[in-house]
Amino acid sequence: MTIHATVQPSAAASDENTLAKAAALPVTFSRTVGLYMPPKTGTASSNIAVLLVSPWGYEEMCVRKFWRILAEDLAAAGIASLRFDYPGTGDALDVTDTASGLDLWRDSILDAATQLRSLSGAGDLILVGHGLGAALACEAADTIGDVEGVALLAPVISGRAYLRELSAWSRMVRGAAETGDGLTVAGITMPETIAAGIRQINLGKHETAPARHCFVAARADRPGDGELGAQFQAAGASVETVPYEGYDQLVGNLVFSRPPLAVIEAVVNWVKWVEAARPQAPALPVRMPADPAPLQGENFRETPLRFGDNGRLFGILCEPADGRRRGATVIMLTTAYERMSGWGRVTTETARKLAAAGIASLRFDAANAADSPPVAGAPQQIIYSDAQYDDVDAAVALIASRGLGPVVIAGRCSGGYLAVRAVARDARIRGAVSANPYAFFWDGSQSIEELLQFVPQQLSTYGVKLFRADTWRRIASGQVNLKYAVI
Repeated sequence: MTIHATVQPSAAASDENTLAKAAALPVTFSRTVGLYMPPKTGTASSNIAVLLVSPWGYEEMCVRKFWRILAEDLAAAGIASLRFDYPGTGDALDVTDTASGLDLWRDSILDAATQLRSLSGAGDLILVGHGLGAALACEAADTIGDVEGVALLAPVISGRAYLRELSAWSRMVRGAAETGDGLTVAGITMPETIAAGIRQINLGKHETAPARHCFVAARADRPGDGELGAQFQAAGASVETVPYEGYDQLVGNLVFSRPPLAVIEAVVNWVKWVEAARPQAPALPVRMPADPAPLQGENFRETPLRFGDNGRLFGILCEPADGRRRGATVIMLTTAYERMSGWGRVTTETARKLAAAGIASLRFDAANAADSPPVAGAPQQIIYSDAQYDDVDAAVALIASRGLGPVVIAGRCSGGYLAVRAVARDARIRGAVSANPYAFFWDGSQSIEELLQFVPQQLSTYGVKLFRADTWRRIASGQVNLKYAVI
């Protein structure tokens, strides 16, 4: 079986400490894309594995980097993991028939569990869910079977309450920037049939615990989180409840989103404790999956892959289904910390429309964004960083190695800035498409945080935010500079 590294490390870089950190291994199954993280080389591979069950919409984008760091820390402890996209979300194939409602996503969790067992060889699983994913993991535990533990991070307890919150948020965001029908958040619309299934969720009525061992990361302003842990403990489960430190920083603003490292550490320690509480079993051999089969759409074929030094970058090559290319191949850059599918899946949808017109494209996560790990020595703030030119260089090299040139590069906002700068410095790039760039030159001494925090906004935006308690708390604490805000 082969590993998905397009560029092999040189012999001189054989020392593991000198290699760039590799991205997780892409896999495809059930019309979706997953990322499998095997145990780190040299560790004693566990016979238990972790399935990460994601939230939905904007929260899912914020959690993407969280999942990557958690998967890396689990791998360092010898524990394999798998994360994946629900059908019709992220980089999964679209769903044309949603009549089965929430069962579409429930079935994908079961399929992912089967895939994880096949990849890792582990018989027992631990489910870790965030937000809506926590509720779905709780439901799925019985159906999957042999689930040793369930971790519920900021869990959705009442589906009806969750949808009311989403609806309020949808109206506020759409009043400022969104259009469309239905429940739309961050440009993503939830099908009504799926919403109908979510309305039926009520973890408070569960008379049994989802597993023998439970973990709850409880938000301070949501007493129901802690009460859920007490409920499962009363049902006979061992329950560890920790405060969810950093939740607001995680989901408040994607640009300033910070993974909750204390929660990640607590989850890893709990998983290790659950593993130790089981009867001892021999370590499993580390398995590497074969190259993933392409996802096939009506007019496109998509191949998830890793590329760059030691496979450090995760991307998806989208090509015409019939193999007949026209024109240049487009490298599609991400904006800020968005995952490569883009806000409202705009990048994924654009790639597939280009393929229908015969144009191939490559979209990928920049280093330290979403599913691509950071590069040692590079700045943590990647927006307007010169380190991103190395990512572009790796993408151009991949296109050239597959004979898919010439290359055009495209991006919006900070990605648009990078596109213009990259075409000016790399003769291999024939053209650039830059949408809505904030600047064409960036002074490295400027504070990106201050710029992005105080960038002027439309009056309609402030009209919406005026009625949010969080706005007044931020003003009172000095986090909102009123002088900048009203210019």
